[in-house]
Amino acid sequence: MSEILEQDAAIHGIGTVAGRYLIGRQTMNPGVNLFACRLRSISTGEFTVVAPVIPTLGETISASFGPFGTLKGHVLRQTDEGFAVLLKLDPEARLALSMRMKAFRNRAWTGLHERRADRRFMPREPRTVIARPDGWAQPCLIVDYSTSGAAISAAFQPDVGEVVSIGQVTAEVVRLFDVGFAVRFFEKQDAGDIESRLEAPEDWRRAIQHFRARHRPADEPDLFGTHDWSGTV
Repeated sequence: MSEILEQDAAIHGIGTVAGRYLIGRQTMNPGVNLFACRLRSISTGEFTVVAPVIPTLGETISASFGPFGTLKGHVLRQTDEGFAVLLKLDPEARLALSMRMKAFRNRAWTGLHERRADRRFMPREPRTVIARPDGWAQPCLIVDYSTSGAAISAAFQPDVGEVVSIGQVTAEVVRLFDVGFAVRFFEKQDAGDIESRLEAPEDWRRAIQHFRARHRPADEPDLFGTHDWSGTV
């Protein structure tokens, strides 16, 4: 009965809750084991996220989400865009999470309420690719974006002033923060097509699929980057 109740209580299709996750039990180290993520679904038993770095199965995870607090568990499964975590909660913590989920459902949720000249948005497909001029590239996560810049989380911390490309948009790194860095686009983007320009180029996706097909074991799923892969092409 409790499993049925947990399944019924699950919240799916979340697109407006961003958070952060720590891989393993080591000290937080941005770009090494601390990254941003986007929540996709949550129940009192597990949650799934979109993430720039996909940990190995069984890896310890500690994640924090504003509406739901800090959640701990281990990687239950990997997906093409992230991973699922099996939660380790005592009865009191499970009840507290259930109450937070109820509050989340009951409030009017419009996603973004910023009222400034250059509004920031959360992309529908937050996982893309970051590249340097020398051809180095790897998966990354767009935390949010505006027509003039974006906040990025990836498995490295660049230098301020470094030139990178996010999808097909060239930008300059202007600031570092705890789970990533901010970039400013060299040219202000059109609001109507910026999301498509921030997506990973099709030829890069094909190259990754070809690389993974040649190097993964026959029984391993074709994931878009994993924690033990360098991400270079």
